[in-house]
Amino acid sequence: MTETPPRTRRLAWVALKTDAINEGRPYGAAGATPTVPARRAAPPVARTPPRPTLTVIVCAYTMDRWDDLTAALASVRAQDEPPTETILVADHCHELAARAAREFTGVTVLRNRGRRGLSGARNTGVEGARGDIVAFLDDDAVAEPDWTMRLLDGYADPNVLGVGGRIRPNWDTARPAWFPAEFDWVVGCTYRGMPEHAAPVRNLIGANMSFRRSVLVEIGGFRTDLGRVGTRPLGCEETELCIRAAARYRGGTLAYEPAAAVGHRVPAARTTRRYFRARCWAEGLSKAAVSRHAGTDSALASERSYLASTIPRALVRPFAPGGTQPKATVPTLVLGVLTTALGYAAGRARGLGRDPLPTPPAIAFRAFGVLALPIAALLWILAVRMPVAVDRMRGLGLLDVLPTLYWCALGLLVAGFAATLLDRTARTWRHALYTVALVTMLHATPAVLYEHLRYAWAWKHVEVVDQFLRNGRTLSDAGELTPYHEWPGFFSAAATLVRACGVPDALAIAAWSPLAFDLVLIGPLVLLYRTLTRNRRIVWAAVWIYFCTAWVGQDYFAPQTFAFVLYVSILALALDRTRRPLATLGLCTPLVLAVVTSHQLTPVMVAVAALALTCSRAHRRVALPLLALTAAAAVGWDLTVARPFVFDQLGLAVRQFGDFEANANAGMVDLGAAEPGQVLVARVDRALTAAVVVLAAAALVRRPRLRRSPATLLAIAPLPLLAAGAYGGEIIFRVYLFALPAVAFLIASWLAPLLASRGRPHPRALALPVVFALLLTGLVFGYYGKERQNHFGDAEIAARQRLAAVSGPGDLIVAATNNFPGAYAEYETQRHRWFAMETPALRERVLRDPATSLTTLADEYDGATAYLFLTAGQRAECDQTGLLPAGALDRMDRALVGARRFTLVLRDRGAVIYRIEPAR
Repeated sequence: MTETPPRTRRLAWVALKTDAINEGRPYGAAGATPTVPARRAAPPVARTPPRPTLTVIVCAYTMDRWDDLTAALASVRAQDEPPTETILVADHCHELAARAAREFTGVTVLRNRGRRGLSGARNTGVEGARGDIVAFLDDDAVAEPDWTMRLLDGYADPNVLGVGGRIRPNWDTARPAWFPAEFDWVVGCTYRGMPEHAAPVRNLIGANMSFRRSVLVEIGGFRTDLGRVGTRPLGCEETELCIRAAARYRGGTLAYEPAAAVGHRVPAARTTRRYFRARCWAEGLSKAAVSRHAGTDSALASERSYLASTIPRALVRPFAPGGTQPKATVPTLVLGVLTTALGYAAGRARGLGRDPLPTPPAIAFRAFGVLALPIAALLWILAVRMPVAVDRMRGLGLLDVLPTLYWCALGLLVAGFAATLLDRTARTWRHALYTVALVTMLHATPAVLYEHLRYAWAWKHVEVVDQFLRNGRTLSDAGELTPYHEWPGFFSAAATLVRACGVPDALAIAAWSPLAFDLVLIGPLVLLYRTLTRNRRIVWAAVWIYFCTAWVGQDYFAPQTFAFVLYVSILALALDRTRRPLATLGLCTPLVLAVVTSHQLTPVMVAVAALALTCSRAHRRVALPLLALTAAAAVGWDLTVARPFVFDQLGLAVRQFGDFEANANAGMVDLGAAEPGQVLVARVDRALTAAVVVLAAAALVRRPRLRRSPATLLAIAPLPLLAAGAYGGEIIFRVYLFALPAVAFLIASWLAPLLASRGRPHPRALALPVVFALLLTGLVFGYYGKERQNHFGDAEIAARQRLAAVSGPGDLIVAATNNFPGAYAEYETQRHRWFAMETPALRERVLRDPATSLTTLADEYDGATAYLFLTAGQRAECDQTGLLPAGALDRMDRALVGARRFTLVLRDRGAVIYRIEPAR
């Protein structure tokens, strides 16, 4: 028989132990080695996941133990499997930090930035760690050469949250005859009564323990009101943390691996009866504090077993035949139990572990977080009820006319949300209410202030829905609106909703759709971020950052808005690993089909995202079938229902493919031609986009673990689509939009250390509301700055109704642009020309000689009556974007007065209508 290689035997041994732990049975008799057949050696090697990276953290608080510290770090350097990094945290001892930085090479030296004590030092180390696994070694402990290897072996099971090992006492003097092994926990070591073999345990012991870093970050680290401070012998901070981790991660286990061993120095000072009594008393006090935090059931579960089994056996063992335990240990056992019990009773009586009464500043801080929301909501209601002269908007749109009260409400909301995030006692519903308030203030304000539906594209989509209501079918030839009839899913659903609501058209629904879509989007975003982190404050910070940076305005009544909500929902389902892959695919299938039938670009984004997720082994089982499903559905639809449009666009797609720069710049405002207000808006938009990119990049640099997060894959996945085409000048905005959910999570994760304080917020936490305020400032410029061209007043609506009354089927509507309400009304029977949006040559001819150029254009349509329709919305768009020179439409209007073949039908402050008489 071929001998099994040592590495293979060890992996198989770990697999057997893991299976046994998961099934709740012993994996082998004491001292026995399970037989590992040679033929089974190869498969475990093939299936072994990549080894996680490991950071070893050593905390020290005094120069008095320098030699011990040197030995501890030397044992880490001598590991058979060296850690990725070693961190030494100096607990408020500047001399120690300075000397360690000089003398220890290859060791990162950090100063405790938190509360003095072991817990604060450990939290500082976790914050600075880069490894997937964080192991803690006491500064007076020495690790065995295979310590790190044994610890990492335990993480082969993804359900393992932490792994601890055996701690052997290294006595400076011999063990005192009266010191029972059952009380070795007094000197921080493994005690008799703990498992002899690998087994799940309630908690690990601090001198030799490790955890997944993500677990420590998400549960908030060690409590700084527990644990040793200097020589004070209080403890149990690791017990409370382990209980909290197990409660947070249902199904997770904490594994004890005796083979991962360290030696712990026991100086002579700790071998006295006085120290023994003091430590037992302190343990009782500590257990009382833990009971307050975790409940007596969890805090005393192991202690009940210890008293019921371990102690009785220890009392009997000295009197058993052949017993080796000295009889002098019996009084010590009784003394230790009684002293610990008295310490516990004293701790309960003194209320240890009870949260201290908050200081007046803390009370004021929490009260501000609670009261800011209703006050901000009241200010917003008062602001939108004030008379706002929306018809007087200038170069900055709504920014010119919104009252000061509105900005006070928004600023107070930002400050209140930041205070709520920093308040660890704040419940999730408060975060949710703040987010709902933000979305409402941003997206309900135009709907409240405007008399009519904003944004010409929303009007266009309403008119498509109206056509579905009139005819109940798609059109084979709808001109420039053909894509809507070849991807009709959204419009068909909207028409069904209009009928169900009993309203004549979709105008009322469309006016409130930005608010409705964004409120609905909160749910998928929360679900998505919960698959990436269990820290609820990071989740809500990411949701808030998303809504503070989604400036591109793709949330109106449109197929892409509908498809984007489904896109985020699909990602949330795909990243959720609590279901079987087949169940996830079943949930995704109707969403994918809805996306494929509603929008051209979003199915490509879904496929690209799924392709990116195949790079993650953890998500590959869902990503591959999702990619296949999306690709098959999209290709099938494009080659059947949408085939005419797809084949018609192939030539353009081929010409634009690979031209990153042209595609990215196609939708950008020409800053040289735009009016000053729009130049400022465009620059703020670009600055906000750059800030988002810089913050995300900083997150990846400063938080290396984020590079392995699915969020990073989803953030970069849309970028290659810049090479696919200009997509009507919108591809740069769509790439930004589809990357934004993941990018917002990266930024929130980078800001997470600002939320980590357990006491009052650190002064650096002031950066949180500042960042939020700056991002939101950029958003309001991008979202409100173009409202002069998006708002349509009563006069413009009345003029469009007059045009509808005088024109008929087969007539031609001529306008500078399509930026007016009802631009596509009756589009199945009327024809349209937008001369400023066509070729530069046509624009130049119309500007030079409007009468001749427009009559020539009208004569291209034999027998049709043409109408020239110029509105305030068109003037605003042409002036603000530089599409035509400033005042060009007014000069054109004056030139047409009295011109041959031009008959004035209507002139008011909103619009002018000319009928272009047919040529005789």
